[in-house]
Amino acid sequence: MPHLRRVAVLFGGRSLDHDVSVISGLQVAHALDPDACSVIPVYIDQGERWWTGDDLWKPATFAGARADTSRLTEVTLGGLFGQPQLVPLHSRGTVPIAVDVFVLVMHGTFGEDGCLQGLLDLRGCAYVGSGVTASATGMNKRLTKILAAERGVPIVPWLACDRRVLDRFDEWMPAFVADVEGRFGWPVIVKPCNLGSSAGVSVVANPDELIAGLLRVFEYDTEALVEPFIKHRLELNVSVAGLDHPVASVTEMPVIQRESPLSFKEKYKKQGRKSVGSSEGMAGALRVLDPEELPLAMRRRAQELAVEVFRTLGCEGIARADFLINTDTNELLFNEINTIPGSLSFYLWSAAPHYLTITELLSTLMDRAERLRATRLGLQREPPPELRLLGRS
Repeated sequence: MPHLRRVAVLFGGRSLDHDVSVISGLQVAHALDPDACSVIPVYIDQGERWWTGDDLWKPATFAGARADTSRLTEVTLGGLFGQPQLVPLHSRGTVPIAVDVFVLVMHGTFGEDGCLQGLLDLRGCAYVGSGVTASATGMNKRLTKILAAERGVPIVPWLACDRRVLDRFDEWMPAFVADVEGRFGWPVIVKPCNLGSSAGVSVVANPDELIAGLLRVFEYDTEALVEPFIKHRLELNVSVAGLDHPVASVTEMPVIQRESPLSFKEKYKKQGRKSVGSSEGMAGALRVLDPEELPLAMRRRAQELAVEVFRTLGCEGIARADFLINTDTNELLFNEINTIPGSLSFYLWSAAPHYLTITELLSTLMDRAERLRATRLGLQREPPPELRLLGRS
């Protein structure tokens, strides 16, 4: 009997995107090929405790305000370096579970921002997804824009405001407000710099509203971004897969276009969907794939720029680049990247010309993750003789 690849799918976490991560994680777990993989769902709760067990396959486990972990096994990441295991914490007689590759379906802080990636790197794990540097950079919208602009990618302009402004509010805040008004005018968008969801985002029309918007952001993040509000705009998204040569999916345009950015519920849930167990996540949102009303040249340009940003940040796995189109000027502007997008954007790949199902795509990405892990493990770790201080031979 051929060896089944032991795949741990990580989802949940303590970010604001916890519920979306659960939806996406279960979608990915069900999408893996059962003839080639032994799938191990691993739920990380809001307290950062890791759980596994058959009940994770049941939507009812997540029907309450908190997931029901009473029939699950709590585990921790252990094993030798390069040979990771999920080690039970309290269950006597339960053996550790060896893992060949992890698939990360963690959205937002503490899962998509490099923290979890660093933990897996410390254990020598193979995982599908961007590494520490790309994850941390991609989570920070300001740094992402700086790097993208350096590569010639047109970006939505921005001004940043650090939470430290509160320490000298009367001195620093008036200057920042004047800077925003002089550069962008009104209205503007205020949003967190390091957040995966739409929480804390607002459109403000005057200095008082700007200050209120910044204070709201600082409830969620230590840094805020202020951007001009493009009244006549369209949103356009493109996914990129980190194959040996990164490739772009088709473009997508959210159907709901209005005077304010998409809300959290509009992004992730269909109208009428009420529970995590029944939601289709990003796949259930209203969208147009490969919108024919947009010129082909613009759609292709978005794909090219998405791949450029993906490469510039050094991303792996599946990411999604989000753009805005200023319909008054016909400008295509890069806005941000999600290094672990909702539902891993699988609906964009099944519609792509190269037609990759999420099952096929994940198989290829797991192959690549194991090759990258082998490369990292093969790097020289012993210092040359001239750098040795302790006399080792």
